[in-house]
Order: sequence, then C-alpha cells, then structure tokens
Amino acid sequence: MKQVDFILATGGTPMVRQAYSSGNPAIGVGTGNVCTIIDGTTNMDDVASLIIKSKTFDNATSCSTENSIIVFEECYDKFVEAMAKVGAALLKDGSEDKAKLLKTIWPESPANHVLNRHIVAQPAAKIADLAGIKVADGTKMIMVEENGGFSDEFPFAGEKLSPVAAVRKAKNFDDAIQQMLNILEYQGKGHSCGIHTTVDERIAKLSDIAPVCKVCVNAPQSLTNSGSWTSGFPMSMTLGCGTWGHNSISHNATWKDLLNFTYVSRPIPSYQPKDEVLFDEEIRNAFK
Repeated sequence: MKQVDFILATGGTPMVRQAYSSGNPAIGVGTGNVCTIIDGTTNMDDVASLIIKSKTFDNATSCSTENSIIVFEECYDKFVEAMAKVGAALLKDGSEDKAKLLKTIWPESPANHVLNRHIVAQPAAKIADLAGIKVADGTKMIMVEENGGFSDEFPFAGEKLSPVAAVRKAKNFDDAIQQMLNILEYQGKGHSCGIHTTVDERIAKLSDIAPVCKVCVNAPQSLTNSGSWTSGFPMSMTLGCGTWGHNSISHNATWKDLLNFTYVSRPIPSYQPKDEVLFDEEIRNAFK
C-alpha cells in the first residue's frame, strides 16, 4: 500500500475495509445484492427478456444482477410462465430440489456466507447437475421460491454470484417495498434496485424510500446500473454505495476519480446575497 498514491477497491467487504484502513486515500465499494419489483403493469414477455439478459450476462458474476425478484401475487403465474419461455426453471418453496440447491451453493453453512466456488459463474445447467436436480434442456436460469425471512436462515435472500435468483410474492406495492427493505438490510444496502412498472408514482416512492444509490426502471439490472448507452450511468463495474454501504462515494467510479485537479481562482464580481434573500422578515427582526 505504501507504493501507491491512491487505492480503488472493488470486491468483498473485507478487502474494501482493508483499503479504507490502509492509511492511503481510497475509494471502496460495497456488496451488491440487487432486488427488483414487478407489478404486472408492463408486458411480461418483455420483463422476462430483460431479466434473462441481465441474469445470464457473464453467468451472473456481477453483484449488479437480480438476486431477488419480488412479484405481485396477481401476476405471479404470468411471470413464471413468461420466464419459463426464456429458459428459467422454478424450484418450489419447501421442495427437495430447493434443499439440494441450498446445500450445493452453501456446502458448509449459509451463516459463513462462503459460496461453493464450483457454482460461481457457472451455467445454470451445470449448477443443477452439481445439485442433482433435473431441469429442462436449455435452462439458463434457476429461480427459487423464497417466501420466508431475511437472514442467514434464508440465504437465497442474499448474493449468489450465479444464474440463481430468489422469487417472492407481494400482496401489493407497500408489501413489495417492505420486502425489498428487509432484503437490503440483510445484504446489499446502498447498491441498487429495480422496478418494472408503468406507474410513475411507484417509481418516485421507491426512489424516496429505498436506501440505494441507483434505481433502474424497466431495464436489465446488471446491464444498466454499471453503465450503458441507454441508461446515462457512467460505464464502470465499481459502483459506489454511499454511506448506506459504508462507502465514500455514491456514484459509479470512473477515470475522473483517479485524477488530481488544480483549480485556479481569479477575482470575480461578488455574488454575495443580501440578508433579505437569505432570511425572511421574522428571522431578521429576531436579530435586531
């Protein structure tokens, strides 16, 4: 660390903490555990196409991809059907297959958050084979029903670094937001979230409430929050999570963060505002 002027750390929490405690100027980014909401107001086939693109990009090695999908109860069956058409298999809550997959992803204990390295960045079919689960030919993604809690006892709520996503049902939008908040509190606070909707009020409410630095609307999450030609986010795999994620930045770190700038000041006309502009009459009278 003494040999460098600046540290840019992208990785797990222990590495980021080492960077921040190194004694050098540093930018570190927090853990991602992206969650997205589907309310049924958009075309479900389009939603399925976007999610499968995001979840299969680099076999979901990016922490920017959908790890949990919250779907309104009223459109849940349509969502599952649409996802099946694009190659997503569903494991039911409480099934033997779900238990096998859990043991395969976390072979020791979910509490230590150590993933089986043999499933990371692997195709869904290979993961299913390792778990002893039969899936249809052409399966690109595994969805796991998770209607339980948000803790180490329900690890599918966390990051999986593979084309495996938890799917949850929500009664309404408020229920969906609360579930998202619970997931982010467990893991991924500050990073990003998504929503598929045509209701602007829901987008505004989610943006106001969710403790994240990026909200992706009607888009493939991992192909958007890390920058794209159609999103406006700077292209970077180093996504700041703000103080929610114990980071010093809330934007996507780019080359600009690696430069020193010299600012030159010359006298300019004063733009100091008058007291009448800064304070209302009641406050001004209080100081007379």
